[in-house]
Amino acid sequence: MFAGMEAMDPNKLVLPIIALLGLIPVLLQYRSQSKWFVVGYAMLVVATLATNLENLFLGVVLNHVEHLFGLFGSGLAFFLAAYFRRKHVVGDGDTEMDTDAGQAADPTTIGAADSEV
Repeated sequence: MFAGMEAMDPNKLVLPIIALLGLIPVLLQYRSQSKWFVVGYAMLVVATLATNLENLFLGVVLNHVEHLFGLFGSGLAFFLAAYFRRKHVVGDGDTEMDTDAGQAADPTTIGAADSEV
């Protein structure tokens, strides 16, 4: 087992420690609206752990876990987090800017305010 530890890069050994320490404030500030962000960060933690453990055992399997679940999974989770956050902030309807642009482009409303004066 120590022979595998010698093959590991010291820089890679620091990553899981930093990722696990970073998980503490993420979990402490957990809100139901931020669940996809937490999932994405947890997937990055899985990726860093798999990166280090693949040098010790199950190299091919953990390499796939790192890339499929860790990296691709975190990208997908962060995409969903951004999508749902935007949906929450903007809402389901049109934004004010979109409706103003639509009214300005409508030729029936361009001179309507001027003709009433």
